[in-house]
Amino acid sequence: MKITFILKDGSEKNCDFMDGDTILKIAEKNEIPIKSFCEGFGVCGACHVIVENLHDKLPPISDKENDALDRASGVTMHSRLACQIVLTKKLDGLRVRLT
Repeated sequence: MKITFILKDGSEKNCDFMDGDTILKIAEKNEIPIKSFCEGFGVCGACHVIVENLHDKLPPISDKENDALDRASGVTMHSRLACQIVLTKKLDGLRVRLT
């Protein structure tokens, strides 16, 4: 299964993932520069990404994630935390933009 990261310079990087990985884990594994100060616990907001597609297939946003996004800059209606989205087969082809 694949996920595409849209980097800050506009270039794209396709990466493989397995069920149960998070977006943050795949980014770190593939040396994609996403910050995370809370080690994936969803409280710092640093791993903020913008989801470009498959919005209806994402898990619902939790109150904790929503609170962390309140502290992030450049938040849109499609913003999520890379550490909080657990990837599954239904998210094959997901595209996320780094902020």
